[in-house]
Amino acid sequence: MTLNKRNRFTTSALVGMSALSLLGSSFVVPAQADEPARSISVDAQQTQGLPGQFQTAYSKTNNKMWVAGAFLRANTVSTIARVNPETMKIEAAAELPVGRFGTGVQAGLTYMGAYGIAVDDVNNTVWVTNTRSNAVSVFDQDTMELIWTNYNVMESIPVIEHPRSVIIDNTHNKAYVTGRYNVWSVDLTSHEIKNLAIKPESDARVLTMNPTIDENAGLLYVPERSSDTVQIIDLNTFTVAKEFPVHADTAGTPILPSAVAIDHSLREIYISSQGTEGVNSGVTVYDLDTHAYKKSIPFGTRSLSIVNDEERDLVYVADFGSGSVGVIDAAAGKLVADVDTGERGANDLALANDGSVFAVDKATYAEDVYVPFALDYVTGQRVPGTSTNILGKETSIEANSFIRFAVETAPAQAADNSSAEQDTVTNTDGATVTGVKVAENGKDLVFSGTGWTTKDGEGSVLAAKFDMGGVSVLEPVTNPVNGKAIPNKTVYGVVQAGADGSWTATLPFPTPENSTATAEDWAAGTEHSVTFLSGSLTQNDNGRAVTFDFKVGAPAVAADPEVKVVTPAKVDFQGYPELTKTTDKDFTVVSFKDNNDSVIFHNEIQWLGEHSVAKGWGDGTYRPFENIDRGAMAAYMYRLAGSPRYRAPEESPFKDVPTDHVFYKEIAWLQQAGITTGWADGTYRPSEPIKRDAMAAFFYRAAGSPEFTEPAHSFKDVSNADIFHKEIAWMKENGISKGWEDNTYRPYENNKRDAMAAFVYRFAQNVTFEASAKK
Repeated sequence: MTLNKRNRFTTSALVGMSALSLLGSSFVVPAQADEPARSISVDAQQTQGLPGQFQTAYSKTNNKMWVAGAFLRANTVSTIARVNPETMKIEAAAELPVGRFGTGVQAGLTYMGAYGIAVDDVNNTVWVTNTRSNAVSVFDQDTMELIWTNYNVMESIPVIEHPRSVIIDNTHNKAYVTGRYNVWSVDLTSHEIKNLAIKPESDARVLTMNPTIDENAGLLYVPERSSDTVQIIDLNTFTVAKEFPVHADTAGTPILPSAVAIDHSLREIYISSQGTEGVNSGVTVYDLDTHAYKKSIPFGTRSLSIVNDEERDLVYVADFGSGSVGVIDAAAGKLVADVDTGERGANDLALANDGSVFAVDKATYAEDVYVPFALDYVTGQRVPGTSTNILGKETSIEANSFIRFAVETAPAQAADNSSAEQDTVTNTDGATVTGVKVAENGKDLVFSGTGWTTKDGEGSVLAAKFDMGGVSVLEPVTNPVNGKAIPNKTVYGVVQAGADGSWTATLPFPTPENSTATAEDWAAGTEHSVTFLSGSLTQNDNGRAVTFDFKVGAPAVAADPEVKVVTPAKVDFQGYPELTKTTDKDFTVVSFKDNNDSVIFHNEIQWLGEHSVAKGWGDGTYRPFENIDRGAMAAYMYRLAGSPRYRAPEESPFKDVPTDHVFYKEIAWLQQAGITTGWADGTYRPSEPIKRDAMAAFFYRAAGSPEFTEPAHSFKDVSNADIFHKEIAWMKENGISKGWEDNTYRPYENNKRDAMAAFVYRFAQNVTFEASAKK
């Protein structure tokens, strides 16, 4: 029979042991629902790490930790680092690729910041989510060379939106990426990308969090924050196979599940949840087969990352709110230690081959830190130092910390029965039986005796019966003298005394699993007897029958150890190494091949490209002399506003703009921001060229429809009869439109893409974008 690891802590006992042997029916004591927690000791160290640490991952093959760090949202300070897990020394740090960040007047040049990280040991690579660049990148573990990225400044739509975490599945040759509204699969070799929409019918901002893979079942478990559920994805079909709700200890308060871990031996799932203001924060436990809720282990105020050591049945959970890492004895379902990392911010965990845990936080550990991986936001040039400047704001660089700790376990402290009251019964010939007056419910019964010898002076052979034979064993016991089974099943056990007549017998507590006893008959408070008989099981023995009476008490409960609070010892920082260059490819260059010096608005078109307002076509052209249609105009306005966070509604605000239109999100945003009202018939007409008068209205509303006193004359071909005469006059007054040399505006002509570049550029230089849509 194969036992799972929970049964390692149960007893598989034969009926008794003595100077020679006590034999009987074998049985297994059922595992208890809540076992006593094991005693533990924790050895922890802490040292300076990277600025802006997010996640860490471990290479089992190379025995290296990998850490992703991105300081501040703009990613001017970012790297991935390869770390020795024993010494916490940073052995290598990457000079990440530089790309464009932000759109419109907020645009700049930054690293393709590293947030999520995972190791693919089969292909010797590291996968990184460039969250704010809407990209995923792959690096070589040894050289840190960039192998692949889906980042492309010319793409009109990011393939992967706001990627968070990445996890490797070598069985299916895939990496899985979580983020907004989807889970993506990326082939490890071909890099083909597929997306799986999560809850596409939901109006909430769906955010998939830190997943785990059940390799045995071929399933991906993905926590989903907005619905407080776990999505189970079949990896063979890449479809959602099932979901189950995450338990709330306090109903009605958001749970915000964040990470999942699985223990196959205990058949359990562990889910960490951030909760809300400390409510529903901690770990909830579920049955792996049924997904039924089993128990809650409250911890901290914002539990985030979770990993488990399946070999030792230990679970580790990082609490972002308190800055602690909790150690849970999974077999007992109890918190046994709290490793205090310092301030709030414990963010991610990884488990090493030796069972030690590596943690990264986001709390300030060191200030004014000199780093080699800092960039100038305007030029994109590397400027090592202790601060970073973003749009004129100088910010001191702060570093977080690495924490490494190892946990040693010891068996739980057994219940102390040494003070249990004992009694002795003496036979007329002086033979004795000694035992406890109150036996512990469910625990083996131990008796001893003296003076049990045969007429020849040898040790007697005794038969034991409970309740004068009222309890029978399910399997006959064996006579230790001749090795034969005793047909009488009321004989619960047999023991042979030593030559001096002394013996000790351990009898399993009678249960339905090993005898005819019922749980009710042997419940706490019931009274019983055990009789030891001699005379018939060996030659020339003396005939005796000594009965010992006892009572059944409640089960003794072993005391759980107190939760240990551990403060890591400080270790001197060992410095940042010289950066390893990852690529010579330039991701910052924007060059439309048809935008040359002969184009009158050459500089303005270049500005649009450099600020990611215009991305051009896939063939690298801008097509300056073509009309700009109303769909593209919406995209320009949205990007000029800084591409604000916005989720388009499930139902389109315009009947001629389907939700799968290439610029649906931008058009919906334009309408909700009040920049466009569309036509009276409910259409937007996205494919029509935008007229110069309507374009003026768009810009005026984007500026917040400011108070404006219209001059008597603006352009000679614009009168009060024109519907947008005020908006056109405002354009001239603010230097956005100059008109033609003959002082005409030509309001009903189509707008060309070169002229639109000039309008956008002048708006950005002269006016503040005020309009905004509801997020």
